[in-house]
Amino acid sequence: MKPHLFLASLSILPAFGGEILVPETTGGNWQWSISAGPSYRHVGSLEIHSGSRSSAFPLPSLVGSDVLSVPPIGDLTDSSDRTYDDGYVRQDAGTAADGSTWNWGYDHPGQIQGDQLVFSATGARSIRSDLRTAPAFGPSRRDSLRGIAPHLQLDGVSPREIGGFRLGLSAGFDFTQVDQSTTFSNFAVTQTRDDYRIDFTDAYDLNGVIPPLAPYAGSYGGPGPLIHNLPSHRISTETLINSESALVTNRVSSAIDIDVFSLTLGPTLSRRQGPFDYSVQAGVILNVYHWQARQGEQLNATTSASTATLARWNESDSGTKFRPGVFAQGDMAYRISEDVSIGAYLRLDLATEFRAQAGPTVYRVAPTGLSTGLMLRYQLP
Repeated sequence: MKPHLFLASLSILPAFGGEILVPETTGGNWQWSISAGPSYRHVGSLEIHSGSRSSAFPLPSLVGSDVLSVPPIGDLTDSSDRTYDDGYVRQDAGTAADGSTWNWGYDHPGQIQGDQLVFSATGARSIRSDLRTAPAFGPSRRDSLRGIAPHLQLDGVSPREIGGFRLGLSAGFDFTQVDQSTTFSNFAVTQTRDDYRIDFTDAYDLNGVIPPLAPYAGSYGGPGPLIHNLPSHRISTETLINSESALVTNRVSSAIDIDVFSLTLGPTLSRRQGPFDYSVQAGVILNVYHWQARQGEQLNATTSASTATLARWNESDSGTKFRPGVFAQGDMAYRISEDVSIGAYLRLDLATEFRAQAGPTVYRVAPTGLSTGLMLRYQLP
């Protein structure tokens, strides 16, 4: 739009008191100036909704499996050939008929305890368990995206005036680079295996039978003293003898880099008081965001013997988003000569949010924030 067409659209403006203000022409031509300087820009806020891959990874057992090893001593309900650490009680030809046997033997005199003959045997049990901490999502955080940006601005002041302010146009350009990263661990599994020794003690009633002196070994064919093939009672005791453990954890690093290109366009109202120039402006801001996001994750296992990496994931993505919005800005400049002035500005930008993603981690950018900066202004001839 040409400047004179734009100003024609502002030829009639409502005043606060209800009167109609008509722009006056002060005479002269348009005055153009160009400004440049550094700015500190708050691009907006960033929400990071973290995710990870480790929870879906099928973990191997690093500590072995459940094991039960029972010695060959049979059960307490059926006749059986029983072998102990210090003897045996087996079946003979008549066991099936009356439950007794002469096919037995023992090793030590101490096994005779009153009217009972006691045998011992050893078994083993390993019990494996997992303690898991694996939430569905990683941590969430909210940060501000801030950076130093070069600022360029072109201003035109028309000869038309309204309420003591001269009408004009302004265009600005900013380029900002911002980034954010996070590191977290949201997965942990402790695998444990406990090893137990099982001590069995079986007691057989002698019922008045006097055992031969130890060591004694009866046979299938006999003959010999008879005892019952079934123990009168059994005691089993478990003792923890060893434990093994492994810890599986993840480590996740996520980052996003954003290049922001912004162009502002809008009308201005400016006023000169002594060596100071003041202006306010509002209009449209056109934002282009080029983003690159990446995430690396590593799943490690630590045992008493070593540390190993079970899995790795490296994921990345990029894209470009266009988000128009609105802005409002105020400038103040001090003239150090007829053509050169130094100044400062404050600007508020508003635009709609956009989303980026790398792997399971999602980034939400809300591009609303304040910018401020210094300017060196040169008035064009």
